[in-house]
Amino acid sequence: MKEVIEGFASQLRHTGSFSETASTAFSGRKYNNVVIAGMGGSGIVGNIIQTYVADKLEVPLLVNKGYNIPAFVGPDTLFIACSFSGNTEEIISAVREAMEAGAVIGFVTSDGELMRIAREHNIPLAAIPKELKQPRASLGYQVTELLYLLHYAGLLNNVFKTELNQSINLLQEQAGMIKVQASALANALKGKLPILYAGSAFEAVAMRFQQQLNANSKQLAHVGTFPEMNHNEVEGWQHPQELFGQVAVLCIKTAYDNPRIASRMALTRPLIERKVKTVMEVEAVGATFLEQLFYLVHLFDWASLYLAELNSEDPNINDNINYLKGEISKV
Repeated sequence: MKEVIEGFASQLRHTGSFSETASTAFSGRKYNNVVIAGMGGSGIVGNIIQTYVADKLEVPLLVNKGYNIPAFVGPDTLFIACSFSGNTEEIISAVREAMEAGAVIGFVTSDGELMRIAREHNIPLAAIPKELKQPRASLGYQVTELLYLLHYAGLLNNVFKTELNQSINLLQEQAGMIKVQASALANALKGKLPILYAGSAFEAVAMRFQQQLNANSKQLAHVGTFPEMNHNEVEGWQHPQELFGQVAVLCIKTAYDNPRIASRMALTRPLIERKVKTVMEVEAVGATFLEQLFYLVHLFDWASLYLAELNSEDPNINDNINYLKGEISKV
């Protein structure tokens, strides 16, 4: 996992294997909507793409996490299934429904049933390295593939390519500082229940951190967003008081937060500090939205790895996930 995190910038440099076929497979059509289907480490890729393209795509993009697909999926839908193993049962079920609905389909996978379906039905496929072993370890590859796919489908302009290069340069320039910051963050979260707050535009980044804390560090975490948390969750900071000593709050700040969100964070912090001693802030670095997004993802990936070490846990082993996969396959 350490090697994977160190190689994150290299994954972003990947030019996309979809690029060789996507211009003929996906272009020349008018799409009314886009659906990205994925679970866990592959599903968060869809959320990150959704975050980035929110102000760029002229059609709605939905992230679908489950066995079934929305009723609107049809011939004018671009349906992209992401599954690292290619055997995620929820995604296979959704793919079959999308095929029946006549959607235009593409796969991002390393192997498995999706690979077989792609070959049988001549479905365009972006193959990611199976040597990575963990779905969450392939985020850079999957994000890049999806960005290129949206571009070749005529939905996303060329600007993302420049922003990708800028993000790679930023991560390389900030590599040492990111590790220092991540180590301090891991030490602050050791033995605590991390509660992660972000502006709504960066919810996917907080969710990714939660997943990495769960899977790498074997530690629970909670995600809340501004301004939504001001409408109910803020009242929850009263009980159970016995829990507050075991809580660490992290506020994730970016230059792309709505100014009102920045004000809400500042006003909410004193309310939380009445109950919790450990309240921290992390501020994104970078000139563009994509730079700040990837900076935070990389920082939090390192923090989860360092916390795994502090917890004496192996981030490459997921016994509970594997147990559940084995048992549900028998049902």
